[in-house]
Amino acid sequence: MRWYHSLSLRLLLLFWALLFTVASSGYVLALWFSTPITASPLEPSIERSLTPLLSDPQTVRSLAPGRLVAGDYRVVASYVERGSDPLKLDTVLATTHQRVLLKQLDATQAEQLPVKSLMLLGPFVLNHPELGEKRVLLSRPLTAAEQVDKAVNEQQAQQAQTYALLVGSGIIAVLLGIYLVKPLKRLTQATREIAEGSAEPELQRLPKRTDELGLLARALQTTAHDLAVSRDAQRRLLSDVSHELRSPLARMQVALMLSQDESDEGADNPHLSQLSRDVERLSAIIERILSLSRLENGLVALETSTIDTRALAETLAADLSYVDAAHGQRVQVLPLDGQGDWPTIESDPELLRLVIENLVRNALQYTDGKVELSCEQCDSDYFTIQVRDYGEGVPEDVLEKLFEPFYRGDPSRHHKAGVGLGMALSLRAAAVLGGNVSATNHPEGGLEVTIQLPLPASSEQHSSTELTNA
Repeated sequence: MRWYHSLSLRLLLLFWALLFTVASSGYVLALWFSTPITASPLEPSIERSLTPLLSDPQTVRSLAPGRLVAGDYRVVASYVERGSDPLKLDTVLATTHQRVLLKQLDATQAEQLPVKSLMLLGPFVLNHPELGEKRVLLSRPLTAAEQVDKAVNEQQAQQAQTYALLVGSGIIAVLLGIYLVKPLKRLTQATREIAEGSAEPELQRLPKRTDELGLLARALQTTAHDLAVSRDAQRRLLSDVSHELRSPLARMQVALMLSQDESDEGADNPHLSQLSRDVERLSAIIERILSLSRLENGLVALETSTIDTRALAETLAADLSYVDAAHGQRVQVLPLDGQGDWPTIESDPELLRLVIENLVRNALQYTDGKVELSCEQCDSDYFTIQVRDYGEGVPEDVLEKLFEPFYRGDPSRHHKAGVGLGMALSLRAAAVLGGNVSATNHPEGGLEVTIQLPLPASSEQHSSTELTNA
């Protein structure tokens, strides 16, 4: 990367330019807002009192800078038409106010102008028979009132300069902040998009930049593409392996059934029974992997119909009781929290059952107490179904991991737990239905998993007209 493509060097040059701009703009704006010190006409009384003193030819010749004329009046500059040294200035004032002295000396009429702690008076135009016309500037100390006026003027100029510096630096700071923060915010948003699974995050023109931010943007593009390829390869691998395993598993199940039928002791043979249970469990695992693969690849087509959510939950509890009476007795379907009944919605019944069933089975496997199914209507847009158990709960740092595929909380303590796909399947199925699944520890103990699903406008009216069945 060339040196002029470096973001650090560009920022250094930018800061230098901004500091120079602030300083210069502060000075210019201070001059713009401050009240300039201008000369005012000389008072006639002063001119009348000094004119007789300056009319003598010998006095005119001797008027050199530094000489006292009368009282506190002192010569600070003189100019003659002819002579070896036509222009003479006070050395002290000339070092800092030479332009002011020259401008005042060339004025067309006598004026007075405050400079530092002095008041410049003149020019006084005198005629000398040998030197010709001679111009003279006098000075006197400022009075107390004049010093106050000069201090007020300087204070106003300083305030104007301070105001200009604050406003100018504030505007430049905002522009600099936008210049620096805007690409960083875009990169942050692109990182979130990559985390959500996007293969082409929106980076606008950042990848075309030649500095460090451009390098980072291009690295994010490459990372997003590689992650997408890796995810697709993983999903295809799971799908292909699971699909290839279904055929031999089906043949094994048929062979086991034939072996049990042909053998008189097949039903009582513990080895064949254990083998049959393991084959069924393996078949269920493969079916879940295939379901997860179909969900993640968007191969699931929704077949919507009218669903009575309470009836669906009660049917699920009845099916669990039919398979295992103990499980069925532990599952309880509670009435709606409030007036009315569970809502009736338009959705895919199989997917919705998959979401609820996986969560309920997960709760039954990891706890020994009852599992409650409840419903709550949040607003006119969403309703929630809660699956709560009365177990030990889950550590807070583990809650987010519950929905990761193949994650199991503590398989050593729960030997009957599955392979960690139930929660992941529920999350992805709920997303296909337009909802979400989240898990929290209930304040009174146990884990509570909440399914949030969209609620059609008509379902709210329908549910409000029904009476509670509980």
